[in-house]
Amino acid sequence: MTPIAAIAQSGIAAATLKLGASAANLANAGDTSAIGAGGYQPIAVDNSTTPDGGVAARAVTLNTPPIVAYDPTSPLANARGYVDAPEIDPISEVSNTLAAGRAFAFSVKVLKAADKEQQTLLDLKT
Repeated sequence: MTPIAAIAQSGIAAATLKLGASAANLANAGDTSAIGAGGYQPIAVDNSTTPDGGVAARAVTLNTPPIVAYDPTSPLANARGYVDAPEIDPISEVSNTLAAGRAFAFSVKVLKAADKEQQTLLDLKT
């Protein structure tokens, strides 16, 4: 594998992880838990550069405190009708999803360009 292809593949992996984290956050945005029970914790992706020029991505759990929501119909509500809900901003998560999609598409373009360059080099040798 060429260095360019390895960099592109690391970008694809990072974008896929970011998309998965945002999807999980959006899917769990409406989850509630009993006050103090420790419900869903949002996920973020931490990106860092690698020595070869690629990107290393890892999912991290955010330790954000939950927000208190009024939902007296919930079986998890306390006597006053309050539950804990994760602090997730749907607009930020949709934005993250769109950014991950663009990053994925750009990395695929780089991978295709690297493949085309390698194919051209092989054609020159024959």
